[in-house]
Amino acid sequence: MEETPIEKGFWRFWLSGLMLFAVMIVLNPSISNSIAPTGISDHQAAATAARVDAIQSAWRADRVLWLARVSMAIDLVFIAVYSWGAWLGGKTMRSESAPGLSRLGIVIMVASALFCVTDYAETISQFIQVMRYEGSDALAGLAAAVRPLKTVAWLVTFVGLLAALLLRQMARRDS
Repeated sequence: MEETPIEKGFWRFWLSGLMLFAVMIVLNPSISNSIAPTGISDHQAAATAARVDAIQSAWRADRVLWLARVSMAIDLVFIAVYSWGAWLGGKTMRSESAPGLSRLGIVIMVASALFCVTDYAETISQFIQVMRYEGSDALAGLAAAVRPLKTVAWLVTFVGLLAALLLRQMARRDS
């Protein structure tokens, strides 16, 4: 079966998003330290300006503040690329004839939109603080508050797409 333009876009954007995600994973150990052992993740979870300031001060002392900024800038690109790819993947699955696959496609589409909105809220909040080199209780609180929802939405897109691809392959093999 030939790929549709939507499916080609899915593969292009989703895999490119995953590659950007891998780059951020590779960069993260360089910005991990005793104050932020999980690097960017600690900054995302920091719910107060004081905690953000402590993390950013440690990064500056370690001379990796620039790398944290680069990682967050990459994250801003990743969010758009991955979300669009996941949404296209969901749309691809929604058009499948199997009802379960079609419903899963809708769930993936909704989760990708939710991921996009929540991850941008989190990352823009972080990016403003790291570029100003000044924590903000409001921005830190927002980033920390949306983080769990963002994480669940990302997991739904990632695991959902893997499951949908497997189910589609099995259905095509059976027909």
